[in-house]
Amino acid sequence: MAKKRRKRRRYPKNWKQLAFACKERASWQCEECHEEHLAEKISQRIGLVYRMRLHAAHVGRYTKHPMLKALCPTCHGRLDWQLRKSHAEGTLEKHKHQLLLSSQ
Repeated sequence: MAKKRRKRRRYPKNWKQLAFACKERASWQCEECHEEHLAEKISQRIGLVYRMRLHAAHVGRYTKHPMLKALCPTCHGRLDWQLRKSHAEGTLEKHKHQLLLSSQ
């Protein structure tokens, strides 16, 4: 429960309005693959039909005025994976430099 509260603090109080405006701006379509909000999809894992719901995804850092992009869950997951990978690579490079400096 505490983790959920911490995560919620990252979002501004007017998050619902910002997310709605983001989706409106994108004409209720994913800005990457152009899939429409509430389009019927079939789950590749379990084969059930569901309606795809757009996400308002953060692009960049969490701020009071976030940069948002309307994305389907698949594209949102891909974006988050790329950001995590980039962050991990940067952390690895930082550790390499620290080791090199400490060995001199």
